[in-house]
Parts: sequence; C-alpha cells; structure tokens
Amino acid sequence: MHSKTTLSPLFIYAPILFSLLAISCGGSYEETIAGVKLPVPKGMNRTGDKPVEISLFGFGAGQATFRGDIEPEKIVEFYKKEMAARGWQPSMKLQSGGAMLAYTKENKTVLVAIGKEKTDTVLNLTVGGTGG
Repeated sequence: MHSKTTLSPLFIYAPILFSLLAISCGGSYEETIAGVKLPVPKGMNRTGDKPVEISLFGFGAGQATFRGDIEPEKIVEFYKKEMAARGWQPSMKLQSGGAMLAYTKENKTVLVAIGKEKTDTVLNLTVGGTGG
C-alpha cells in the first residue's frame, strides 16, 4: 500500500522567495567610465545623464557621481571585494569619516571616493590613464 506524500507549498515556494530576496538585497551593476567597466553597488544611482569624460594627447579620464542610502563602510567593503575579483590592485586607502580608495590595472587608475552629504552617501568614481 502506497501512502501519498504531498509537499507543503512552503517547501515549494520558500526557495524561490529566498532567491528573490537575495537578489533584491544586494548585487551590483556596471557603469562604463572612460572606457573602463566598473561595478556600482545596487542602491547607488548615478547623478546626471552620463559620466564626464576627457581625452587629450593619449590620456583619457572620466568621472561619475552616484548617490544612495548605503553606509560608506559597506561601499568600502564592496569595492575591496569587487575590484580584487576583477584583477585591480589596491594602491591607496584612506579612511576618516568617508573613504578614498585607489586601484590600478595595466595603464589605468581608478579612484573611489565615498562620503556623506546630509542623509545621502555620495560615491565618486574617477578613471584616468593612457592608451586602451
């Protein structure tokens, strides 16, 4: 005699719900600044239409600003992990209220500046370097 086993809806829907919550609570997206793809934490939104960029005699630079409601310490940890995973080498770290981090890879440098402005956290990403 076979007993019929049914799965509770909780067992079916719980993994789906937890997956959706995990996706919505973190993660990142990419922005291209001066030809360099950089990660930006979800929850940080770019101010302005597009990054400011200049190119002069083979030197290129760009800068973009983002605002959001993420604690500066969490953004610092995000960049330590994400930049290392993408092959960027840390070249400077300064923390005092806000933070300034610098990374290098090949012939490019990325400066990550994080600070508070009233209730918002402000993130400035600056890219500079030569060639491609």
